[in-house]
Amino acid sequence: MTYGKYLWALTGSALLFLTACSSVSSLYSNESEGSEKHTEGKPLTLAASHWQVESIDRAGIIDFSHVTLNVNSNGDTSRVSGSTGCNQFTGALDVDEADTVFSDKSSAESFSTDKLILTKKACAPALMKQEQRFIEMLTASATYSIVENTWLVLYDSNGNETIRAIAAQISQSTTNKSASATKSNIDTKLSDLASSKKQDVVGSDEQESTKTYKCETPNANLATLRVNTLGPDTLALSLNNTHHIVQLSRSASGAKYTNNKNVVFWNKGDVATLSINSGYYHCSLST
Repeated sequence: MTYGKYLWALTGSALLFLTACSSVSSLYSNESEGSEKHTEGKPLTLAASHWQVESIDRAGIIDFSHVTLNVNSNGDTSRVSGSTGCNQFTGALDVDEADTVFSDKSSAESFSTDKLILTKKACAPALMKQEQRFIEMLTASATYSIVENTWLVLYDSNGNETIRAIAAQISQSTTNKSASATKSNIDTKLSDLASSKKQDVVGSDEQESTKTYKCETPNANLATLRVNTLGPDTLALSLNNTHHIVQLSRSASGAKYTNNKNVVFWNKGDVATLSINSGYYHCSLST
């Protein structure tokens, strides 16, 4: 084989290899994009859904009270459960079709609860009053609709709004995307935080982006919570040598940050509340 033929053969092989790689990459890229679009565009239904209550009887809820509503459907049987912001509740749910997909022109579907059972924990008077309002409105609800593929809205028999809640999946989807986009920055920041804690030395830049809270734990002990700002919508929480990354999500009042590991952080002014697996830490900013 002459030198010229050798070069042509080598060049041809390289082009063939690059073309094959490009085709395979394009194939997987298109498949991934299609899957993502399908997931984002999937319509919400009542069946097996989780909701964060934002208003009761067209009025906002108490800051950091964390009122939730969950629906579990199995065949023709449906149940409702969640948190009143004080106690846990569960009960039977009667709906015509939990898998109904709503459009802009859809009318409300039937929705009624029965045999609601609550735990009996005592809370602050304001939370107890809110709990009573929530249970009354939930019991009075006769129909429901899902608005803009985001909101669950309950109505009484006269068509008046009783409860409005936002889908928990919406917040988690936003959280996961933002977390992936900032992963490298997060890893670097967490490493810096660990080093500064060991040395007990914090630079001037980190002092501006880090806040320290004194928190009462679920067991009535005291703990230190460090909150580091990683970006405009991202926080790193450090508690008991454990780190949590949370992202800003929608909230009717205050600033709420969540992730997909049952960690929720609210802050407003000098106070904050941290929820980890339904255990609550009530915190005040250290001075």
